[in-house]
Amino acid sequence: MANINIVIPPLSKIKFSGGILCVMEYASGLAKRGHKVKIIPILPSSKPAWFDTSDLAIVSLPFSQRFKFVINLLMSIALLFVKLSITFNKNLLNKILDKLQKLITSLALLIDHRFLSYDLQRAISLLYIRQIIPAADVTIATSFTTALPVALYGKGSKYYFMQHFEPIFKDDFEEPLLTEYDSRASYSLGLNMIANSPWLKAKLEVEVPNSKIQLCQNAINHSIFNGEPKLASYSQEIKIISYGGRKVAWKGFKEMAEAVKLVRNQIPELNIRWLVYGSAILPPENDVTHYESLGFLQPEELANAYRNADILLSASWYESFPLFPLEAMACGLPVITTQYGTESYAIHGETAEVVEAQNPDSIANGLIKLITNKEYINYVATNGNLMSKQFTWENSVEQMEKIIFNFNLNKIYNKKT
Repeated sequence: MANINIVIPPLSKIKFSGGILCVMEYASGLAKRGHKVKIIPILPSSKPAWFDTSDLAIVSLPFSQRFKFVINLLMSIALLFVKLSITFNKNLLNKILDKLQKLITSLALLIDHRFLSYDLQRAISLLYIRQIIPAADVTIATSFTTALPVALYGKGSKYYFMQHFEPIFKDDFEEPLLTEYDSRASYSLGLNMIANSPWLKAKLEVEVPNSKIQLCQNAINHSIFNGEPKLASYSQEIKIISYGGRKVAWKGFKEMAEAVKLVRNQIPELNIRWLVYGSAILPPENDVTHYESLGFLQPEELANAYRNADILLSASWYESFPLFPLEAMACGLPVITTQYGTESYAIHGETAEVVEAQNPDSIANGLIKLITNKEYINYVATNGNLMSKQFTWENSVEQMEKIIFNFNLNKIYNKKT
């Protein structure tokens, strides 16, 4: 079996994104297949309470260890200054300067990363990863912020599992220009690249001509997200559920709000309830249309919320294999969504109602079609539910394993650990 390092952005104890959830699923799946998998956040992080990490090792220096290192550095620097005061020595001065640099880094590591600026996080993460990353047969970067640390300090074969075209999101960061430069540069670091959707693979092949990009699509946990197709009822109440989208514009929340308003106006005889989980760019009571906030939901809670709703509405400007439409399909809901990034499972008129991004009229027309055409909504819900069953973590983890070991697993399985 192999030693695998997976380098990730800082972990949160409670909250998580779909991207980091997928990374943890791959890590757990590879561990269950016998590999020794280490999760390495690029900055000190808490152990996640939202994922079972019993099969994994989380490599992160605890606060006590970081504090002890700072104290030892201070004592060492003080001793060097005493020696320097007795006899000036250029070598002593250089040692002091080197330890002062390490002290600055170590002091920054005592601060919660959320309070550090973007550029400081980038610099500190390089020094931190260089100190803590263990030996491995394979090291995998999982975002542009992790790509450079892996390129510089990763051990063994180096891979870059890309989960979106990240230059798109530059405005979500406090340093947009630096973010765009960093993210575009991450594609030219010489890492073996893996995309999570056909759309992303095609996009990157244009961005990085002559590149060889492997495809490994994500999946969902069917032990949590499951249910029978939700067939249309004759109720006067229609419950639409959506993901709030972390308060970023590209998740299309404002367009969804405009669309729900149009639907409410055009079908006033129905009680259209809009349920939203996660944080959103608009508050529940806003100038467009109201919604009911479900707050942040853990996976089991989210699955129940899907099963208690009638339609999943998503309207992102762009995605790269988003989980929530597929999760809703697995729970039996008919799905209305946009593309890019959903092409593998959202087939217009078959498994989903696919509408135009950034177009409230198109989104509203799609909703009305699903709400008023019971034969169509049943057809989409049934086909979507069947489609969702194709995306299992067993298949995805097996594909990832084949890619990172060049489809030659015999030498890995025969390797003595």
